[in-house]
Amino acid sequence: MAIIMAESSYERRVKALYEKQIRMEALEAKFIKKVYKFNSNLLDVKEAACRHQRKVGKLQKVLMERREELDKRVSFIEELDRELEATKLRDLAMKDRIKQQKMLARQRKNEIMESIHTLSKTTGTYINQDALPARVKGVTVLRGDKRNQLIPFDLKSTDVEGLDSLCQHLESLNVDMAQWQQLISLAMDVAMESRAPTTPPKEATNCNSIIEIDLTSPTCHI
Repeated sequence: MAIIMAESSYERRVKALYEKQIRMEALEAKFIKKVYKFNSNLLDVKEAACRHQRKVGKLQKVLMERREELDKRVSFIEELDRELEATKLRDLAMKDRIKQQKMLARQRKNEIMESIHTLSKTTGTYINQDALPARVKGVTVLRGDKRNQLIPFDLKSTDVEGLDSLCQHLESLNVDMAQWQQLISLAMDVAMESRAPTTPPKEATNCNSIIEIDLTSPTCHI
């Protein structure tokens, strides 16, 4: 009877050891599973950290490129500001020059008009400004004690022969031809300056010498 009880006690101890071993193996398996899960999570964290690091690197590269681009834009804007300022200064200088030129042109025109007025009065010649520069049209008045003699003329500005004949005719009547020719020249200058460049009139391009008036015909009297 004692032997049977001893075996039962041994069996219980063996069974207890076996159960303990099973629990230890279960705990070990559970621990290994946790370690595996931890390692797996750690690997995921490392991969996530690597991906994040790559993203950070790309972002830093983009930021560097954007910074360089921004620096270039700032430099461009500064250069543009300097160019705009220089352009403003050039425009102001140009406006001043244009203003000065216009003032000088007005002054010169006034002087010419005064000269034309003086020469017109001196020579008794009145020029039709609207006919210039295509035609030389007007009238020369020879003052007399009892009556004035009118010598009208209407010639193409290209009619050299006709103008020469007119000059000879006026000179024969004691008209100061130096002043008369100066008057015509100044009037022509004013007409050329006051008209914008256009296609030359058809009459001005015709080089045929045509005298529009008969200088040998009897003159008019008033």
